[in-house]
Amino acid sequence: MTAYRALPAALAALLWCSAAGAIQQVKSLYTAVDLSKCQPAAGEEHAGPAWSCDGLPGFPVYVASAPQGVYLSVGANADKQRAAGQTLKSANTVFEPGGMRTTIEWRFVVRGGRPVPYATIVRYFTHDATAHGEVLVVMRVTENEVCHVAHVDALANLDAMVLARKLADTDARAKPCPDVPAVQGARGRSPM
Repeated sequence: MTAYRALPAALAALLWCSAAGAIQQVKSLYTAVDLSKCQPAAGEEHAGPAWSCDGLPGFPVYVASAPQGVYLSVGANADKQRAAGQTLKSANTVFEPGGMRTTIEWRFVVRGGRPVPYATIVRYFTHDATAHGEVLVVMRVTENEVCHVAHVDALANLDAMVLARKLADTDARAKPCPDVPAVQGARGRSPM
């Protein structure tokens, strides 16, 4: 009789362990974009130079510079994705002052033994006539579309990176590209 009472608990534990193994754990990888190691990219539709840089396997990084800011996209056809035509309204760069290197955080799951990204997070440095700021740009990444999903004022939110990761794992992963990226969290410290 005692063995029968333990059976439901044992079955529940077995089912829980099986389900937990089937859930894909979200992970992050970081790649550096160093323009001195990138190749010039064709097309200068933004009135400035463009580069193709290494990212994750199968997901090169496209960076284009324009007088008002930087355009960044990823993937096999990165220069043709919506993100290649999106930047912040305020003057911006993805490179720290005096530098030509930035870091991309890739949010991904593992499928078939390889990382498959669904979002990136990139820090943009912004400025206008009165202020300097930092904005985290969350991008949706699929084989068919890459776009800005959300902008987070990194100076107005103490937990800006936590918020950006949450948006990457929910909005960027599960929702289609919006017409206009949403400004999420507190705002007002960084020009956007």
